[in-house]
Amino acid sequence: MKNNLLSIWNRWLVRFIYAPGDDEEVLLTKNIWAGVVTSTFFLGLMAMAVYGCLGLYILVYLMAGFCAYLLTIMLVYLHIRKHAEEFFVATEIFKMLFAFAAVLITGGILHSGGFVFIGFAGIYFALLFPDPGKVRFLLLLYLTTVVLEALLQPYVAPLVQFSDAENLTLFVLYFIATAVTLYFFIRIYNRERMRFRQLEAEKLRSLDAARSHFFTNISHEFRTPLTVILGMADEIRATSAQKADYAAHLIQCNGKKLLRLVNQLLDLSKLEAGHLTAHYVQDDVVTELRYLLESFHSLAEAKNIRLHFSSQTHEIPMDFDLEKLEHLAGNLLENAVKYTPAGGEVWLKVERLAAVPSSLAATLEAGPCLLLQVKDTGIGIPPEHLGRIFERFYQVGEWPTEGSGIGLAMVREYVRLFGGHIDVDSRPGEGSVFSIFLPIKNTAPRRVSSNGSPPLEAWKKEERFWPKSNTAASHPRLLIIEDNPDVIYYLQNFLHEDFDVKIAFDGERGIELAIEKIPDVIISDIMMPKKDGLEVCRVLKNDFRTNHIPIILLTAKTDVASRIAGLEAGADAYLAKPFNRRELEVELKKLTALRETLKRKFSHSLAQPLPPSPPKGLNERFLYDVQHCLEKHFPDEDFGIKELCSMTGVSRTQLHRKLMALTGQPASHFIRSFRLEKARELLRTTRMTVAEVAYAVGFKDSYYFSRTFSQEFGLSPSEAREV
Repeated sequence: MKNNLLSIWNRWLVRFIYAPGDDEEVLLTKNIWAGVVTSTFFLGLMAMAVYGCLGLYILVYLMAGFCAYLLTIMLVYLHIRKHAEEFFVATEIFKMLFAFAAVLITGGILHSGGFVFIGFAGIYFALLFPDPGKVRFLLLLYLTTVVLEALLQPYVAPLVQFSDAENLTLFVLYFIATAVTLYFFIRIYNRERMRFRQLEAEKLRSLDAARSHFFTNISHEFRTPLTVILGMADEIRATSAQKADYAAHLIQCNGKKLLRLVNQLLDLSKLEAGHLTAHYVQDDVVTELRYLLESFHSLAEAKNIRLHFSSQTHEIPMDFDLEKLEHLAGNLLENAVKYTPAGGEVWLKVERLAAVPSSLAATLEAGPCLLLQVKDTGIGIPPEHLGRIFERFYQVGEWPTEGSGIGLAMVREYVRLFGGHIDVDSRPGEGSVFSIFLPIKNTAPRRVSSNGSPPLEAWKKEERFWPKSNTAASHPRLLIIEDNPDVIYYLQNFLHEDFDVKIAFDGERGIELAIEKIPDVIISDIMMPKKDGLEVCRVLKNDFRTNHIPIILLTAKTDVASRIAGLEAGADAYLAKPFNRRELEVELKKLTALRETLKRKFSHSLAQPLPPSPPKGLNERFLYDVQHCLEKHFPDEDFGIKELCSMTGVSRTQLHRKLMALTGQPASHFIRSFRLEKARELLRTTRMTVAEVAYAVGFKDSYYFSRTFSQEFGLSPSEAREV
């Protein structure tokens, strides 16, 4: 109950005395001072009532002036809400001078009825300020008044005189009131100060964790373009002139991305130092934003996302900092594309408003303004996260995508730097709309036109630069699950000759393709939309249809914990970006060779008797179930693929691909090989004729049986009996 009352008191005080810029410590000091003044005011009223009952009207008038001063200074402070130290000093000096006067009026310290204690409390309350040294002179002032009162004691003629009983009673009451007030307020102060220190320590821990997370993520952001830059630099050495040009273009694009990240880090450090400034030029903002949107076309097309640009006018000349405007709009567009699923849409709208909206009249300067709006049909932002999305290092984390956690924070800082305002409207599952209002001014010097062309990202639209996969049946199938088109191009560029490459741009589509195509090997990134690489591993490794497929995790996460998490999820190999091309090729060859070894192992299992109980491994269990079904029905000449699919609960295609992956044999050949193994066993252990053995294992035609038996084992049924 007591804590609830204190909480209500604190909330009430904060609402009335808070001023912009106050931190927890300043608010605590202001709360304590306001509580002291308020309690002193009410104690003064009580003392005035007591003096009135005693008929001491001089003291009644004196206490009335005392209470009037306290009430006045409190009302003035509630209006200003600043300069707490100055108000405290003024109050305590007045209380000490008032106590000095009251002691002299009542005949000195020994006959003052406890007035000497009125100034005593201020000495302790001075400790509440961040720098107590500033109010140390209050102690000297109080000691000076006490010494003067003691020296003047024999010479003072009292104007008001207490009886001995009244003097003792009032002396005790003043002492108790002062002691109780000091006890409670100092106790409250110490408890709140302790709570504040704990909160501060927690904030520091959170900030340290956020910074560590930030530097981890920013290293990821660096590693992805570095993978492309270093890889394509190697490709340039042994490629055609056209491909060399495109490789150089990829290096340039990813180099620009690295430069943008570095510039944002520099802007962040300048912002923390208070040195972030804008370098304005005057130019057409519509053209610049249209070109900026063009640079996102390849990324959007890779995810099947449609981009739209909307502007009511062809030209809006205004002052802007080109680099920071590109960072501002680029961060919003990058997030919009990143968090919009395939088939979605993203709009960039630019509009000139004749006047600032009325709702922002108190925030923005009067006059025309630019409305820059980025809208998407993405996953949206949950309401509980909306209040924190502009905090530094904060990430919603609805989809595990790469990011530094400073993009939206820097967007807000750039908007503030430009004197603008940003709003966000988002609904989970429907999308988000970021609206930025920037004042339009035309005072900066005109920018000299560079007659630039649209961004080089248009190169990516030309499919002639993309290598074609080798779809020959003899080449293994490779599934690449990666959301970065540049990394996909780089991987496909040196793997297309040896693999039939399939592409998925997010984890969810990757799982679908893996189940549908049953590739021989998978390369997957970890940080991707919808489902991350770890989830892809867990899903595929726990599905009997795909658990045999080797998975290589290719990611920017290089720490040991991430590597362990990847291997625990079922990854067969873990390579960190930027990776060595040769290392990846070796891993692919090693894993495909391992699959061939397992095929030989499983294909030879037909000659072995079934174990008494089902094995634990998913692959072994699948083959056990298939062989168990065949064991029961192989004599039935009508038992075939359709019946086997029905009994094992898989489709014809899945059965075929799974058996091909495990044994190197299609389903029909696997069933035939099983029957032939049974036939060889019967030939060795019984005296049945060849024709009888053929019929016993489900062959209708003994001549066909003899021919396929010879093809399978390299000797005729008669010869097999003699071996």
